[in-house]
Amino acid sequence: MRDARPRHREDEGLRGFTLIELVLVLVIIGLAMGLAVVRLGTLDHWREQAALRKLTDTIVLLNNQAVLNQVFYRMEFDLEKNQYRVGAMKPEDTTVDVQTGDTPPILQLELANIISPAIPNGATMIPPPGLPALAEPITLAGKMMFLDVATTRGKTTRDDKRSNPFLMFSPRGFSEFGVIHIAMGDETPITIMVNPWTGLAEVYTEYKDFEWTLNKRK
Repeated sequence: MRDARPRHREDEGLRGFTLIELVLVLVIIGLAMGLAVVRLGTLDHWREQAALRKLTDTIVLLNNQAVLNQVFYRMEFDLEKNQYRVGAMKPEDTTVDVQTGDTPPILQLELANIISPAIPNGATMIPPPGLPALAEPITLAGKMMFLDVATTRGKTTRDDKRSNPFLMFSPRGFSEFGVIHIAMGDETPITIMVNPWTGLAEVYTEYKDFEWTLNKRK
């Protein structure tokens, strides 16, 4: 009987110590999970920033490569899959058409021969020469998504069921005017404006519209 109480107290002490340990373990697990979530969020942020930079760098690269290789390059967007792909335009016949794409043309007829040489009718998109890494579709990172793409042919949104929008890059050093709107993973809107005269991609951290007025009559 004398040994019962000390053992009972000893058992209570062990149980109390185990409970404290359990609480500490739970706290540590919670902190670790919190840090993991923060770290994953940070990684997603930098992945999205890298994907945005890759898109804008590709636009500039295509403007330069078009001149270097003396071919038309085309960047096509799949808004539903949040992808874009790059190709070169290979002519299939010798008939030319200064109005590349649907109406309205990229530029007015009187400027077409200066700024953008004609693309032969029936040209098909082939893998870009010298750019094998861009031959396959590139998907935006994380939760990034294309909102819409505007060119001189009009604006295409995610709900449109028409053909995919695209941008053309001329061998004469001019790119087609375009505005690309993207939503980042945290829903921050991004606007990329493709400057046709410089070939640069200007980035704005807001949803901003631009209008091409060169070929519009007043």
